[in-house]
Amino acid sequence: MKETEVTVQVFDTFEKTDEILRAQGFRLIDSYVIFDRYFSKHANVAALSYAELIGGSFLVRTVETGKPSHKLIYKKKLLDENGTVVSEEKVKTDLGDADEAVRIFAFSGLEPYCELRNRSFIYEHANVCLALQVVDGLGTFIEYEEDETMKGLGDEEKIRRLTAVLTSLGLKLGSDFSCKKVYMMLHK
Repeated sequence: MKETEVTVQVFDTFEKTDEILRAQGFRLIDSYVIFDRYFSKHANVAALSYAELIGGSFLVRTVETGKPSHKLIYKKKLLDENGTVVSEEKVKTDLGDADEAVRIFAFSGLEPYCELRNRSFIYEHANVCLALQVVDGLGTFIEYEEDETMKGLGDEEKIRRLTAVLTSLGLKLGSDFSCKKVYMMLHK
């Protein structure tokens, strides 16, 4: 299913961000660790545009809650003429053992080019559900995906609404609401 989301970097500390969100009525409803290992069919990934990179990549994701779960994921992203992510569709399937999947890819000549680990904290208030992500070596980000109230709207209108909600929170946010964490990590 195609979804629209915005992702923006937060320049407040995690503690300050948590305090600001809770003061506005948000409550922490879940937390977990996500470990993504990205693979590509391309040799020199650092020289690729984001569209080329993500279009030729997939990832092995481990979500660490009580018992870890593992998935193979491909993200089909729709970008506008400015390179902003307008929407994405994820294709995913369960994996029994992420390390064995990684070995299979290595044997086939594919190597991981980027690893991202983040601690995700899910906050909810009214119909707004946010993921505050503390990404190792990169910083803190908020992801906000469309909700049921936005069904039927065009992608650009969804992005405007998502961005408006995040900017109304009173956090120190970056100006890019289409942060591409894997690309940022690759080029830091």
